[in-house]
Amino acid sequence: MIWFIVAIFAVWVILLYIVKKKGGKYGMDIAGPLLMWKTERGKKFIDKIAKKDIWKKYGNAAILISVAAMIFTTLLIMWNVVIAFKIPPRAAPSPRLILGIPGINPIIPIGYGVIALAIAIIVHEFSHGILARYGRIKINSLGLLFLILPIGAFVEPDEEELKKVRRIKRSRVFAAGPASNIILAVTCLLFLALIFAPLITPKTNGVIVTYNAYGIERWNVITEINGEKIDNKNEFLDIVKNLEAGEFYNISIWDGKEEIKKEIFYGIYVLSVVENSPAEEKLQEGSIIYSIDGNKVKSNEDFMKIMNSTYAGEEIFIEYYYNNSIFNATIILADKYDFLGIDKGKGFLGIEAFGLEDITLDTDYFSKVYNPFKGNFLYYLALPFRGLSPMPEKLQEIYSPSSLFWAIYNLIYWIFWLNFAVGTFNALPALPLDGGYIFKDGISYVVSKFKIKKDRVEKISSLIVNVLSIFIILSIFSIILIPRLRAILSF
Repeated sequence: MIWFIVAIFAVWVILLYIVKKKGGKYGMDIAGPLLMWKTERGKKFIDKIAKKDIWKKYGNAAILISVAAMIFTTLLIMWNVVIAFKIPPRAAPSPRLILGIPGINPIIPIGYGVIALAIAIIVHEFSHGILARYGRIKINSLGLLFLILPIGAFVEPDEEELKKVRRIKRSRVFAAGPASNIILAVTCLLFLALIFAPLITPKTNGVIVTYNAYGIERWNVITEINGEKIDNKNEFLDIVKNLEAGEFYNISIWDGKEEIKKEIFYGIYVLSVVENSPAEEKLQEGSIIYSIDGNKVKSNEDFMKIMNSTYAGEEIFIEYYYNNSIFNATIILADKYDFLGIDKGKGFLGIEAFGLEDITLDTDYFSKVYNPFKGNFLYYLALPFRGLSPMPEKLQEIYSPSSLFWAIYNLIYWIFWLNFAVGTFNALPALPLDGGYIFKDGISYVVSKFKIKKDRVEKISSLIVNVLSIFIILSIFSIILIPRLRAILSF
């Protein structure tokens, strides 16, 4: 498969070379790895649409939307820069996340991503074209962009005419692209929240298991424990608070198709073991710890309470269940600071462990998660980063909608997501983004009020926007680089 992909890209590189040499007479050109096809067709269609007087009001509204997006996105980047100084180096985002290209960015699915990105680019570029023609600015050409497959379109206003028009007309043209993307994104949100989300209902009551643990597969639903029915998380917690760590219990689970009976050993489940930690030689992933120094442990809270009372170099006695047998181990703790860079002198075992109550959710939890207006919007925006968009097939099975429903939901979600991303990113006050030109015109307008010569106004506004552009670009890259530099320089 890898050689097939390499062969396709090799052919693509050869095609780009040929286009660069001979494609001009056919209206073809290249832009980096992209192939551009330019045409005169479509100008009359844009001229016809652009005659409506509503575009003046739309352009003014677009400026307001773009400025609001500019402020929001800039603050979001600054917030992420602050977070970059706090997150562990292993949690640093991948450089590929900067590129919003399906197949390169690991969180964007190729199928939904290509369609949604094409729509975002077409909406963005044609909005520029319509507002340009409304302002009587010439359009040199229209065209399509290809990266093996068609991925979008472009409209190319005449740059010289664009420079000569009034600031407000120019700003309307630049603002139309990001604002149209954001408006389409909001429209998709309304569809998802008001039409699709209400149809997402669980097929059964109980609690969803969110990790493969205790011999239970992820996304299965626990419906009863020791014969006691479970309707929701509160009932589940009422039952488990009476369970004893170190004992076996019978449970019923539903996997989306049938009910299964299982017996589980109760304690905290070891999900992972830190490399080179004290636990590495004594404990394995899948171990279930039920006692530490004679103290029963049933949840992550119990475990953290015990560990926070220990110190580096202290010896602890652990009793655990693994592979159908009971074991015990004596372990000397390391210094937490050496592994996590915090709490110097505190004991560190080196495991990630949770109780059954820590890894379960109400069955109606995802009914709310997939409704953009019922939960945290930033969490909804981050669904791809959490592996929840598209919704995992196993998770889909415990909810009523069909696979066709989820295909439509996922497509609309990605049209929302990529339009929101394209719109907000292009609104940033950095050149050569649309927001950079809007910001530059705004600065030049303010500076011109101080009765400064026109050429000086241009120099001052250019200097300010260039400095801000560099700052924005460095901030974006620092989100990726700072955690890695912290690992190297230990700060």
